Amino acid sequence: MVQIKNLQNLKRINQAKLRKIIGRIVHYLGLKRASFSLVFCDNQFIKRLNRKYFKKSSPTDVISFPLKDKFNSQFLGEVVISVEEALRNAQLYRTSFNYEITLYIIHGLLHLLGYKDYPEREKKKMENKEKELLKRVEII
Repeated sequence: MVQIKNLQNLKRINQAKLRKIIGRIVHYLGLKRASFSLVFCDNQFIKRLNRKYFKKSSPTDVISFPLKDKFNSQFLGEVVISVEEALRNAQLYRTSFNYEITLYIIHGLLHLLGYKDYPEREKKKMENKEKELLKRVEII
């Protein structure tokens, strides 16, 4: 189960379509009973989180907060996505807004599951899993 919170007004988020995509991602990852929160925000909000938790003073596209614990092992954590960065990157990389959002959801979920961006070997493993999932949910 996913809880979706929209804290931005830059772009309308089609939650029904999003839930279908998330359902496919969760299915392919084998997370039928797992739950997580998904927050859509602007760059100002994600920049504050990035500064507070990672000591970086710039916006980023997605931040994950793993929150799984022994009391609720089904709750994986929270994924925060900058809609502003998704719009910017869609234009920069000539992709669609939906592609960018789906990529960020996958990336964030993989972090909640323990995948890492470093070292390079781990990053490659994560990128391969992202590509596999994007194909399975028919985004590429």
